Amino acid sequence: MNSAFRAVGAVLMVFATVACQRSPVPTPPAPPSPSEAVSDFLSGYRGNFREADPAFLTRSLSAALQSVIEGEKESATRVKASDFPNDKPQILEGEVFAGLYEGFTAYELTGERTEDGRSAITVRFRNEPYNVTWTDEILLVDEDGWKIDDVRYSDKKAGLLSLREVLQDFEAAVIAEEAALSANR
Repeated sequence: MNSAFRAVGAVLMVFATVACQRSPVPTPPAPPSPSEAVSDFLSGYRGNFREADPAFLTRSLSAALQSVIEGEKESATRVKASDFPNDKPQILEGEVFAGLYEGFTAYELTGERTEDGRSAITVRFRNEPYNVTWTDEILLVDEDGWKIDDVRYSDKKAGLLSLREVLQDFEAAVIAEEAALSANR
């Protein structure tokens, strides 16, 4: 019986020792750098801004894109109810996260400037079918981690210098369409 008590005692000691040991607390991963954030976004992006992962975007850019999506729906509804239901509603077409309407098939990050919670990542884009290469800048801000806030286009987007300008131009077109359709009633 004495050996049985010793065996039980030994087992209890092992359990007590294991229970008292603390598991190491895992170190949280370092937040991505601006370049890593851009690379993560571009590698998962499939060319349709409507499906862009908002986790990579600033709250204001995400809201602006959502406003465009709502504007497209409202435009479609207004046109359908108008005297000209076969007219084309306002739709934001083409690539918006890079400066070529047709989009990109490859990219390479070529530079990073970071200062005061803002960063500009230089990206060389390529579109293989059109045999075109160009460079744009993706602008990020530190908003609970690095988030995309704008894209400055090179000379590929005729007349528009940035993603924010494209979104503002679209919003203005939706407002003008609404005014024109209201005036025709």
